Amino acid sequence: MLAEQDPATPIHNIDLPIAGKQASLDSASSHAADIVIEVRAQFEDMKAEMRLEFKSFKEEMRSLRSELCAMKTDLAVVKADMISCENKVTELGDRTTDIENFLSGNPIVGNLEQTVKELKMALNTCEQESLLNDVEVTGLPEIKGENLLGLIPLLSTKIGVPFDDREIISIVRSGPNLSQENSASPLRPRKIVVRFNRRITRDKCIQRARQLSRGLTSVELGLEGPPARLYFNERLTRINRQLFAKAREQCRHHQWRYCWTKGGRIYLRKEEGSSVVHVLVEEDIAKNFT
Repeated sequence: MLAEQDPATPIHNIDLPIAGKQASLDSASSHAADIVIEVRAQFEDMKAEMRLEFKSFKEEMRSLRSELCAMKTDLAVVKADMISCENKVTELGDRTTDIENFLSGNPIVGNLEQTVKELKMALNTCEQESLLNDVEVTGLPEIKGENLLGLIPLLSTKIGVPFDDREIISIVRSGPNLSQENSASPLRPRKIVVRFNRRITRDKCIQRARQLSRGLTSVELGLEGPPARLYFNERLTRINRQLFAKAREQCRHHQWRYCWTKGGRIYLRKEEGSSVVHVLVEEDIAKNFT
């Protein structure tokens, strides 16, 4: 029977059997070899993938280089075109300056401008004279299928000037026929233009209509609907209408009391007893209100 060993006594020099050591080393060596093979395979795969990626990158860079070269060429063409355009703009600017200098210092041009201005005034005067037998009636309600000529005897009676339809050349609505179907609010009726065959009859009608103290309304003419005030005025050309509107605006702004038309001409007066101003052009308005 072996003697028991003291637990406190250390154990030294315990060797494993030689066969066990060799088996363990072989197993470790085989495992390491497998790892090396696997790592080498993975590395080869990575190299192949990197080659493909690098090849693709080179192709993309080559394509990008070609596109950049083409873009550079296009930019050069654009730059050349811009320089050409700038040169043309500069040339046009120089030509315009030369023309302006020529026109501003050339008395012929000034004479032509004055001639054109005088011709416009003469044409406007002739056009206004062709309207001296016309009366504009505003405010009369517009009714579909209306008989304007049938209002003539009643108008004659109400304003106190005897005339019949034989003294009327024409009586029509003036302006485009506006539809009220798609309008949210009632449209203003178009003006009525009455052309007389004698100017004296027209003048009497306007004078008597303006002298009526309470005016004339649509109800007095037997028209249905709410009463509408009627106004009788001379018919003016487009230029004179615009000039008259500007004159009235300036009179209101500067508190001038009178602005009227007579015989197609425009007149102003600051107050009763002051001198009358005849307005022919816009400069006449500016001259009196500055």
